[in-house]
Amino acid sequence: MRNHDRLSSLILEHWNRYHPSMLAKFRKEGRLERELEKTAEAFANHLCDLISVQKMAYHQAWELTVDQFLLPEESSSTNPKTSPSATSA
Repeated sequence: MRNHDRLSSLILEHWNRYHPSMLAKFRKEGRLERELEKTAEAFANHLCDLISVQKMAYHQAWELTVDQFLLPEESSSTNPKTSPSATSA
């Protein structure tokens, strides 16, 4: 695998931690680099648009972009997670 910039590394780490089956699929199909590059470019473009065009503060633009591009954790119907508040009484 080639060298990645910080943004690509952030996305790859997120996929590795929260989307292992999607990451495995990309690797198996030989399209990991393409998907990673596409996602990093879209992330950067969105962030740039929010900051430059919409004049949003960097930290706000970063949060919105992270929420949009770093998807929530994969759900598993065989291993549902319960919240800590649901188990403590």
